[in-house]
Amino acid sequence: MGTQESFKKVVDRVICDNQETYEKYVRRSEEGALTRDENAQSHICVYFLPIDSESRKVFMILHKKAGMWLSPGGHVDAGETLLQALNREMGEELGTKNASSVDQKPFLLTMTPIDNIVQPCKLHFDVWFAVHTDGKDFAVDPTEFLDAKWLSIAEAMERVVDPANLRALRIIGQSWSEQSEKD
Repeated sequence: MGTQESFKKVVDRVICDNQETYEKYVRRSEEGALTRDENAQSHICVYFLPIDSESRKVFMILHKKAGMWLSPGGHVDAGETLLQALNREMGEELGTKNASSVDQKPFLLTMTPIDNIVQPCKLHFDVWFAVHTDGKDFAVDPTEFLDAKWLSIAEAMERVVDPANLRALRIIGQSWSEQSEKD
């Protein structure tokens, strides 16, 4: 399975942040040229939100280039499936290897407009994965981040300004609230 097939497989209205996003994902999945190498202006990225359900915390990073608190992640490379990109990015940014299994499914699909005159990139199609971990094996890359830490959902939402990251945090927080009500 290649990049386009793995991307098509995850396009699902239920996990899109709205109907417009879903329609654009469907169109984009048919177009091909989904990676930054193939299309510098519009391509897919994987985000992964490390979560520790026991402590009810998420691992967030203060990204050097972006200058803001975000979930870790990055661009999908040509020829990679989404899970290959996820595992590569986790290795590069957090020092973990093969942390994601083949049945890992995303929990959210968003689009992020990029407003940076230096970069040719104008739009990211972001595929979000929740990664359950206690983070004991993390070896954070200090060249990428100004800071990195475990935060409660409330603490993370105080720091995060990016709409897609806020949406991901709300989904995880809501899931934990619903789980608490069941317990």
